[in-house]
Amino acid sequence: MSSQYDALVHMINITAENPVRKFYEEPMFFEALGDVAGRSVLDVACGTGLYSRRLKQRAAGRVVGIDNSEGVIAYARQLEAEQPLGIEYHVMDAVNARDLGAFDVVTATYLLHYAPSLAIVREMCASLHAAVSPGGRLVSICMSPDIELADPGYYRRYGFELFSRGREGDKVTLKAAWPGVELSIDAYHWTRPSYEAALRDAGFRDIVWHAPRISPEGIASLGADHWADYLRRPHAEIVSCAR
Repeated sequence: MSSQYDALVHMINITAENPVRKFYEEPMFFEALGDVAGRSVLDVACGTGLYSRRLKQRAAGRVVGIDNSEGVIAYARQLEAEQPLGIEYHVMDAVNARDLGAFDVVTATYLLHYAPSLAIVREMCASLHAAVSPGGRLVSICMSPDIELADPGYYRRYGFELFSRGREGDKVTLKAAWPGVELSIDAYHWTRPSYEAALRDAGFRDIVWHAPRISPEGIASLGADHWADYLRRPHAEIVSCAR
């Protein structure tokens, strides 16, 4: 394994411990998903399989994770070999998600905002729709359309900074703000109407943006005041819809 691969996995593991993920993203994500017991799930942009494993631990049926990074899929497969849960992993781009058949639930965590154009957002949504069984659901975590981009330091207390001109389609660069951690990730800013139009045009219905909230454990751990600015302008939101 190359040092670049090791560094990538190390960064993913660090972000998994970030309080925003533990006390905001993860509880909201699974609340939006609801009961997955016995359901087949396609985890698109699965990374090292963090949520794929959580889904299996919540008694999901068939779970398949896909990601276009060979490195993170290799690590996910290594974890599966060490602690088998019955998860399948494939190196695959999101626009090819439909190639694996239809699933009761499709999840897409931090996917759509990596599309550099609205055409690719629409292409991704079309593929996600094709991967959802009739009556099934898509649950996605994406960069909030209302993210604070005018002040690069707005999210510093939450572990990162954001840099962008702030217009639709502009690149947004996230940089870690943890001592000793070097991490820079580029994404793209899309508005709520653009996301919703792409989802509707793909055939999704009942589009819901879930109101942001912090888990009781997060409030107890860091206090309500700590989270006030984040809840005012969260950097990520959960959107769900049905086929």
